[in-house]
Amino acid sequence: MSKKGSADFFYILSDAFRSLRENIGTTILTSFTLAFSLSIFSLFVFVIMNLNGVVEGWGEKTQLVVYMKDSQALQVESSKAAVAKVPGVRSVEFVSKEEALERLTEELKGHEGILDGLDANPLPASFEVSVHEEFNQPERIAEVAGRIKALGWVEDVQYSMEWVEKLSAFVRFAQLSAIVIGVFLGAATLFIMSNTIRLAVYARKDEIEIMKLVGASDMYVKAPFVLEGLIQGFFGGLLALCVLALGRYALLGSVPSYLRFAVELPFGAPVFLAALIGGGMLMGVAGSLISMNRFLKV
Repeated sequence: MSKKGSADFFYILSDAFRSLRENIGTTILTSFTLAFSLSIFSLFVFVIMNLNGVVEGWGEKTQLVVYMKDSQALQVESSKAAVAKVPGVRSVEFVSKEEALERLTEELKGHEGILDGLDANPLPASFEVSVHEEFNQPERIAEVAGRIKALGWVEDVQYSMEWVEKLSAFVRFAQLSAIVIGVFLGAATLFIMSNTIRLAVYARKDEIEIMKLVGASDMYVKAPFVLEGLIQGFFGGLLALCVLALGRYALLGSVPSYLRFAVELPFGAPVFLAALIGGGMLMGVAGSLISMNRFLKV
């Protein structure tokens, strides 16, 4: 780097830090505003990603139960093969009458006396069937169930995707809400940051005009303010991490254990930290550029 380049760099750096010191109150306010915006949006991302994981996990489990007629009990392999050939079927698992009774007994643990009066096992043998992901909608599940039910030896087919579909619809609504809230928070944060930096720009209006008169380029004039926004964004990202860490700690103490998955970190901490800081710095630079572009066009 040449001596002139070094001098320019140190001027830009010192000018940015001088402006931050002189406007320490607005700098702190802007950083906190950015931090809360990032933390609220990140919380939505946490919940949505974790809910999506739960829904996908449920979707991979058994989706249909095919009950066999007693007369077909000796034709397990051929029946299993017939079900496996149905378009959309991913896997088929046989559950014998005895295994079905064992499962029921386990579920009734502590109340096994209910079954004492049974002379014989009343439960039918069945197949637990899962479908491919592209068939994981109520309409397509019903299509698969209809084809299986058409097999002559099938007593009944049970499936219940309605509640999963309702949860999926809720997740989609939450995703849309997160996008809307994220856009709103981002726009509000950019507005605050750009107006905060604009105040600093107008406070130095004479200095900037002199720089333009002596031949300074727009980029040279913008650089200190862009660096200022970058620094504010960096601290905003760090503050957002602190806010989220404290919020998560508080929530874990009051949220039931079966709902704690919703506030778990869906990816590695280093990636999350980089995303927060990167997002904060990006918004800081964007706010600075918006403010400076408006000023220089006047």
